[in-house]
Amino acid sequence: MAEEAERLSDAAAAVPPPETAYWLTPEFNRLNMGLCTLALGRYDEAVDHITAGLAGLPEAQRGAAWTLEHRDALRRAKAAC
Repeated sequence: MAEEAERLSDAAAAVPPPETAYWLTPEFNRLNMGLCTLALGRYDEAVDHITAGLAGLPEAQRGAAWTLEHRDALRRAKAAC
């Protein structure tokens, strides 16, 4: 299912997000895929997804409090590699 989600994310990247959900960018979706792949024990993939997701956020959001979960997940994924 993770591969299917990645495939669908790639297809969705070609469509701009709706104005009411402006944050649903491909980069933001990579954060969620990172949490998914971490839970599956696919640590290298989790590192890749979360790193790309955080890097793709607007600069003002990269250190936002809501990213703590993702930065912690990235730390755990790196430690498990």
